[in-house]
Amino acid sequence: MANRCWECLRLPLQLSFLRTALLIVAPPVICLLLLAPTAMGQVKRVVIIKCDGLPYDLVDAFVRERDPRTGKSQLPWIDFIFYQRGVRLANFYVRGMSLSAPSWSLLETGQHLQIKGNVEFDRYSQKTYDYLNFVPFIVNTSRGVRVDMPGVEVLDSLGQPILVDAFRHDERYVTFSLFQRGPRFITFHKSLENKFKQAPRQLFDEWTMGMNFREVLPHQLTRELIEGLQNPKLQYLDLALTEFDHAAHHNNDRETHLVALKQIDNVLGQIWTAIQKSPLGQETAMIVVSDHGTNSDPSVYSQGYNLVKLLASAAGGGHHVVTKRRLLLDYSLKGMNPFVTLITTTTRDSYYLQGQSSDYPTAMLDFDGNERASLHLRDNDLNVLQILLQQLQRKDLPASVRKAATEMFFARLNSRRSEWQQTVALMSEELNALRRAITEQGELWAAQPKKFTKEELALGRDDESKRVFAQLNRWTALEKEYSEYVRVMTNLLALSPDNFNLKALKIEEVIARRAMGDRNRISELQNYIVGLGSRGLVVSADDSLDMQQSFVRVNYFTLLSGLTVRNNVQAGISNRPVDIIATRVPSSSLSSLDEKGLTDDAVWVYSGPTRQALILARKDQAGVLSFRYQPVRNLTQEGDQLHFELGEWQPDLPLRIFEDPRLNIPVEDRVHWLSQWHTDVEWLQALHRTQYSNGLIGLFEELAQHPVERLSLEQPGLTNDERLLRRLTKRQRELIETDILLVANNHWNFDVRGFNPGGNHGSFFRVSTQSALMINGGDKTNLPRAIVVEEPYDSLSFVPTVLALTGNLRDDNNPIQFLWDKGFRRFPGRVIKEVLPEKPLSGKIASTEQ
Repeated sequence: MANRCWECLRLPLQLSFLRTALLIVAPPVICLLLLAPTAMGQVKRVVIIKCDGLPYDLVDAFVRERDPRTGKSQLPWIDFIFYQRGVRLANFYVRGMSLSAPSWSLLETGQHLQIKGNVEFDRYSQKTYDYLNFVPFIVNTSRGVRVDMPGVEVLDSLGQPILVDAFRHDERYVTFSLFQRGPRFITFHKSLENKFKQAPRQLFDEWTMGMNFREVLPHQLTRELIEGLQNPKLQYLDLALTEFDHAAHHNNDRETHLVALKQIDNVLGQIWTAIQKSPLGQETAMIVVSDHGTNSDPSVYSQGYNLVKLLASAAGGGHHVVTKRRLLLDYSLKGMNPFVTLITTTTRDSYYLQGQSSDYPTAMLDFDGNERASLHLRDNDLNVLQILLQQLQRKDLPASVRKAATEMFFARLNSRRSEWQQTVALMSEELNALRRAITEQGELWAAQPKKFTKEELALGRDDESKRVFAQLNRWTALEKEYSEYVRVMTNLLALSPDNFNLKALKIEEVIARRAMGDRNRISELQNYIVGLGSRGLVVSADDSLDMQQSFVRVNYFTLLSGLTVRNNVQAGISNRPVDIIATRVPSSSLSSLDEKGLTDDAVWVYSGPTRQALILARKDQAGVLSFRYQPVRNLTQEGDQLHFELGEWQPDLPLRIFEDPRLNIPVEDRVHWLSQWHTDVEWLQALHRTQYSNGLIGLFEELAQHPVERLSLEQPGLTNDERLLRRLTKRQRELIETDILLVANNHWNFDVRGFNPGGNHGSFFRVSTQSALMINGGDKTNLPRAIVVEEPYDSLSFVPTVLALTGNLRDDNNPIQFLWDKGFRRFPGRVIKEVLPEKPLSGKIASTEQ
């Protein structure tokens, strides 16, 4: 790939000269290091098959099972390609939770997690990031207002390139995937064309039985990939297969799973055969990778719990609940509309917002992912202010109550005034910079060419031009949404006892509609105000408002962890839907712990008053993460500090580490070992076979904020507007953070659109986090044959390993200069050295750089 650079004509002469000089003057060791890439072999092409939800253990079981009709493996191609002639990882895991969009983002970037769910909500604007919805993407790309899937747009805004960006536009063939860069309209045309190319009798027979269009597009994508293999210029090709994930969600029986796996096996056989016939067949690496496993048991019917119904009930807070997926989708015509951005479930049990569900929803729930759900609750202080305003606008309110309520309104407002004023001031600066950027972007778009030559189209110049408009489009919408939030907050902050005119005041002009406000703290979630008490506003003996008697409160940790059902009819399945509750806490709030050098974030994990833990993290100078799991009890918050009792290691703590027989620590050493700091690799090696696998690492990956270089405000040479725009982008990512992460108990799910009876994923259970990674290389690649890697790795290892195979990675996990210039940076994950070419002359990773 060195011939990509503009100096490609000089490079061979430079290498020849350097090698000659070094042979004369350098020690033999240096010569061997420089010659190592040639000795190790080189992967010139990678073909990546992305299998959604493919579980390694199930594949392994069916590969080893013999087909009674043939005497061969039930999955003969996987057996032949990867078991007999390739490398497979027996312990490859999702780094975070086993959820599609976050998992694929890790596999695409090789960097710490930035996308935290299949669906994300902006707390200030309710803007929705729907990473799984292809229909708007296809329609918008046809209109020219979008070029890339939403996940790619988010990663681009953060300056995080994806694996396909390591290859030029004319060197890659990319099919449909969650992180698709660029549209493929020709595929739709050809898929229908090929569908109707069948013999008339076949078409008539299929028409009478019902036309099957579901497989039309996958067949065409496979056909195009196979055709692309004949083009030696293509160095990267991928194909996404979703058959198994779809089948496993709806069916838990062995036969359904085997049929889906046989379909995948057949496709892999077609592709492998085509690779052998291709010009680069002997220099091609074929890679199968999955994003997560599936928690499926043929003896268990997955049980569902309706969190939307709970939150809408009086006991749950009487919330109008916003979701992205329609509840009970199979029975909803509206749910068939892929352009519905938000769905609000209206409750009759609202304490103070009856009939205002479209303007004032107070909870947002992302249940997409089955075994987990993420919950936003409206800023508790906004609830209090709105309730007080409603009461103060009543004409029959006694004077003493009115006085006490007015004083409390301004006391509550003043307690947040400084914080909110700072937010408004900072956002105003950012929005002014954004407006200037919009003007410049508009001029840039006006200057873009409208026609392109064939050569320019092959290089993707048209897509680059459309990205200019797509950015303009996104910025324009963002400016409108955030400006409205700032306007209303400015009105709220302008209120004072001197200008408090209740007759002229409109609540929607001081309490922003369709906005959640800021994220709640632990103390607010434990004492969350949802409405007026049964006696209404109560004045205490000192003439102040009695906050305890005036309002109804919910402790959401107690409520959610205490959920039980009475109609559980399956033996061995808990009657408690919720397993653990987790949330991010600032390390600065943990001053009572005698710990130095902590990262900014820690994670609190809750399973009950006496079953709690803090996951602490720190980084060394090389950026290596270490963790410590501290059991605690009865955690509460007072001011900015968290208070708790230190606990001891014992059974039944969150993640159930101590008692797990598969923990790779001797029983007699467990208390001592588990109480110490260990690197993420050490934790993975100890935990990966336990029920919750690498959940300790995964919880931190999912909930902590991971800094990215692209958003650094300290980079030299930035203009003031560039710094402000970076700050705004950072704010956007922070505003998608939820209050609470809920993880379901085993064989429970929260998928209210249609509870999955088969398998699910989204948790930290090993059955869900264990993924598949298998590699086969042509003879000239010198990749190992017929080996299984037992060492555990996670998804952060995927991208650096692929780049190492193709010679684009230095020994320090930094990409070569060509990729560095495109935004790639040092990778935190380990390269899987067991899959690198056999018998190298040195321990160095191949590099095409001189």
